[in-house]
Amino acid sequence: MKYIFLTLLLACGSDVSIMKRDDKTQDTSDITTDTNTSPEPAIEPSFEPSDERMGVSGYTHLHLRQVACPACMGESQEIRINFAAEFHQPISDIHTEWIPDVGECTNSLTGINPSTIPVDVGATLNVTSVGHNFMATQVGTGLFQTENIYEAQLQRDALYEVQTDAGSYSFFSSHGFDFIEPYTMFYVDPSYAFAAPINRSGAAFSWAPTSINSVFMIRVAAYSGDGSIFFGHATCVGEDNGFLQIPAEYLNMFPSGSLAAIHLSRHKVELVETDIFNSYIETHMEWEVVGTGYLQ
Repeated sequence: MKYIFLTLLLACGSDVSIMKRDDKTQDTSDITTDTNTSPEPAIEPSFEPSDERMGVSGYTHLHLRQVACPACMGESQEIRINFAAEFHQPISDIHTEWIPDVGECTNSLTGINPSTIPVDVGATLNVTSVGHNFMATQVGTGLFQTENIYEAQLQRDALYEVQTDAGSYSFFSSHGFDFIEPYTMFYVDPSYAFAAPINRSGAAFSWAPTSINSVFMIRVAAYSGDGSIFFGHATCVGEDNGFLQIPAEYLNMFPSGSLAAIHLSRHKVELVETDIFNSYIETHMEWEVVGTGYLQ
C-alpha cells in the first residue's frame, strides 16, 4: 500500500493526500456525471459598462468540486460545494486574473489576489433561486462563506439573487458534465485508481455538454510513483467546446510512470451590476472534477 502526500497547486491553496493501493479487489468503479443538467438559459447577465457605474466592489465564487475517488485524495466525501463572497471598496482589478487566457498553457500557475479595502455589508447574505435558497454567514469584515449547500438542491444554469444590507445583485449558476473522456480517470475504487494513461507526447480530453460563456481548464499534477516527489504540473485553458489537448512540451518534462491528479474545471466569470457603491460584482462559477491517472 502506497501513501502519497501531495500539495496540489490549487487556486484555493488546499492540501490533499492521495492513496494508491497495489492490492486488487472487485472493481466497483463508475463514471461520475452531473445527473441534473438543465438547458442553458436564453439570457445571461452581461457586462455593459456605463458612465454611471464604476469599479468592482466584490467577488462571488460558487465552486462545486467532485472527486471521483475520495479515498485516493484523503477526502471524506465525493462532492463539496463552497460559496464564498467578499465586498470591498471599488477597484479596477479583477479577482480571476490568475486564470490563463484561452489557448495558453503553463507549468507555473500562481493565484493573484488584488489589493482591497473590505467593507461591511451586514452579518449574513441571503441567496435565493426558484426551488433553492441558502444563507452565508460573515467570517470576517466583508467576507462570507458557507458549505451548507447540497448538490441535489443546487439549480443548474439558474438565476440566483443575493441580498446584503448594503444592496443586491444576481448571478447565473453553471452546470456539470454528462461525460468526460478518458473515462478511466474516474474509477472510484482506490484499487483501480490511477489507471488512465496520460500521454506525455500530448494528452487529449473531451467532455459534454459545453458552454458558450465559459472557459475550460485542465491541470495535470505529476508525482513520483511512491509520492515522495512532486514534479510539477501542466495547465492549459481553452474554449469550453468539448475538446482540449495539452501539448507534449508541457508534459514530457515529467518522468514516464508518474502518478497524476487530473483537474478538469469549467470557469464562468461575469461582471454584474449592483447598487452596492453603484458598481459591479465579479461572479465566478467553477465546476471541477478530479480524476486520477499516470503518465506514459
